[in-house]
Amino acid sequence: MSSSILRKLFTTLWMIPLLSVVGAGWTPLLGQNINLELTTTTTTVAPGETFLVDLTVDNSGGFSVRGLQHVISWDSAFLRLTALQLPGELAGSPTPEILVWNAPQPTGTGGDQGCSTWWDGSGIEALSLGLILEETSSDEIIPLAQMEFRVIGSAMNGDTTLTTPDPDLTCGWIGSIITDPQGAVLPTETDVLELSVSDVPRPTQFSCGEASQTVYLSWQEPVSYSTVKIARDGVLIAELPGGTQSYEDPNATLGAELNYSLQGVLSNVSSPEVSCQVTVDGLLEAPMNLECFDNGGAVLLTWENPLSYDQIDVFRQGSLLTTLTSNATSFSDDQPITGQSVDYFLRGSLEGVFSSTDTCQISLPIPQVLFIRGDVNSDGELNLVDPVTTLQFLFVSGDMPCASAADFNDDGNLDLADAVNLLAYQFTGGMSPAAPFPMAGFDPTPDSLGCDVGCFDSTCGAGIPGDECSGAIDIGLGTTPFDTSAMTDSPEPYDDLGCEGTLLGLMYSDIWFDFTAPSTGLATISLCSSEVEFDSDLVIYSGSCSQLTQVACNGDGVDAQGQACPDFTSRISGLPMTAGESFLIRVGGFDSVGQGESGPGSITVTID
Repeated sequence: MSSSILRKLFTTLWMIPLLSVVGAGWTPLLGQNINLELTTTTTTVAPGETFLVDLTVDNSGGFSVRGLQHVISWDSAFLRLTALQLPGELAGSPTPEILVWNAPQPTGTGGDQGCSTWWDGSGIEALSLGLILEETSSDEIIPLAQMEFRVIGSAMNGDTTLTTPDPDLTCGWIGSIITDPQGAVLPTETDVLELSVSDVPRPTQFSCGEASQTVYLSWQEPVSYSTVKIARDGVLIAELPGGTQSYEDPNATLGAELNYSLQGVLSNVSSPEVSCQVTVDGLLEAPMNLECFDNGGAVLLTWENPLSYDQIDVFRQGSLLTTLTSNATSFSDDQPITGQSVDYFLRGSLEGVFSSTDTCQISLPIPQVLFIRGDVNSDGELNLVDPVTTLQFLFVSGDMPCASAADFNDDGNLDLADAVNLLAYQFTGGMSPAAPFPMAGFDPTPDSLGCDVGCFDSTCGAGIPGDECSGAIDIGLGTTPFDTSAMTDSPEPYDDLGCEGTLLGLMYSDIWFDFTAPSTGLATISLCSSEVEFDSDLVIYSGSCSQLTQVACNGDGVDAQGQACPDFTSRISGLPMTAGESFLIRVGGFDSVGQGESGPGSITVTID
């Protein structure tokens, strides 16, 4: 049959009565049938979820296929077609010369070819498909369509089908037809896909693993099932009472690749399936997907267990670090090795058999710690104890409280010269230690030494909470009282950019606060009160003490009504903050003359 005749046939097919088709000489060929197959990965689905269905031509007989018309229907009380891929766009599909199709919204547009009730949004709905291929196909499998369905959220538990509707000559539907290049009708069978809708929740944490040719399955029950069904490669192999949560499949064939599925049953309703795959190689499966994370100074390990082990061993740099219970899927190394690349690996064991290892690697920077160069024991004083501690560490294997402080010249190494130079500074007028000195600070030259015992503040313990940035006082929303009478002046820079004209002063006797926003909004930080008994200055920073970024400032503020704050106190409003974002708040006095700009007060923080 010519291309023009085929085109005419398939554009008018819905209107041809079945008898006229037969009378036109379309005699079905005898022999093996062609099957229009519907396949999906699961046949039990839950309300609200989506799943894919593939429509293919099973042409195992090797027929030459040129033309096709087909309809797939479903009950709109259960299913809704949400997406569709057709020949020409579907991977592996043949290219159509002519393609005529229709489907209900939202996938199609409705139409006048076929039965209009298929696209009216109620009852039985359908996808209609007619095509002529550019080239004849004899492939064993011919992809035609991939359909994405969504289970209606209100669908009741029960069975439903994807099928082919019966012929209905009132709207031109004569049935599914496949033709060869000469227009002869090929023997064709259509598939019915049976589905079950279930609102019973599926099992969770389903895993499978193999050791010594025994497959171990484990799972959790989100509800108390009456029965659990286990299938292997689609064949039911066990029905267990609810609450069992594990199963052993012995004597698995070496080299086999096995697929297991699991369903819970409650009140005679089966849940959707969960599945897992295992290759039988005689070896114990290792923990999977091991990952290492920097968890704020600790190393967090996470992984998945393919089966329920007797125990899990955690190794660091090749040495056993800890042993965990069988169901553990995370571990925090709270005393990690810093300043170098560190390897972690896991080993599961089951009935005396050990798994292979799963490995991850991480490098944590040495944490920034306040210290005074030369103050090796971080007691706030440089004396004979400090060089002696260094000498004992170098030659007698003594303790080293702060290696960075012992590194007198900041060259990243500890040696005899460091102790000698420190002695010379203390007793013979030698050169001063490298920074940070004489006040505590962070190491300006990061290295691998580190400091186990650091300083709390700029004087290594002699300071007052809040006196320096490193000892900032944690505050939250609301009002916090304070007193700056005993505070010292901090060296951190600031300027009046952004608050020009508000008479920002000298930050005399300043105090520091650390605030983390509990919510997102516009913040107000206020000293605008008669409770503050001095002319105040206010500066807000983001970042850490070693990397401050000024974001706002105020000298003499105004209240919410635009009136000057009493006693030249300060107020910042409308400062954007994001939940979880941290800020350092610095409160000081205008200057140090006269009565001295320090004393008691209170600070109030709000977010609108």
